[in-house]
Amino acid sequence: MLDHTQYDEKEVLLRIASGDADAFGTIFYRYHQELADYVLRLTRSQCMTEEIVQDTFLKIWMKKEQLVVVKDFRAWLFTVCRNYTFNSLRQIARATLQQQAWIAQVIQEAHDNEEPAREYYFSLIDEALGQLSPQQQKIFLLSRRDGLKQEDIARQLQLSRHTVKRHMSLALHAIEAYVRIHTPKVLPSLILLLFGLS
Repeated sequence: MLDHTQYDEKEVLLRIASGDADAFGTIFYRYHQELADYVLRLTRSQCMTEEIVQDTFLKIWMKKEQLVVVKDFRAWLFTVCRNYTFNSLRQIARATLQQQAWIAQVIQEAHDNEEPAREYYFSLIDEALGQLSPQQQKIFLLSRRDGLKQEDIARQLQLSRHTVKRHMSLALHAIEAYVRIHTPKVLPSLILLLFGLS
């Protein structure tokens, strides 16, 4: 890692642009905490803050070649992070509104045809689970059947939390796609919500 006592940001950025991981580490440690404090004030969620900051730095590394034209890195970094944070918050707000609508419709559907609907939904979920890879099935069942958190699943299966999260996301998408194909007249998300899959 570069010596912070002789820190030349322009030089560091040029080195990052050429693929220097040590230089990237210097930038990361220089701005990580300040960026996290900023995002936490916007999200008020420690978990969300950690993911946003990590994703922001990942985006910077993936597009490191652009750093050669950045004049004020700090301002640029905070702009990238702010935009990403606002997009994440907008997605959460949209999801909340959608969930409120889903809940209302699910309650109505359950009231109209409770037992046949439940049996049908359960059979679809079982069929969809059968299409998943063994690892996705295991992670999904530990989460939804046994009620384990991602951290606990990761520890039990000796996987990273990121791997567990990725498999869970793939499983949910696969189940929703299966349900969508087999129930064209029913919103799949309503089914997933009804059984705690979302």
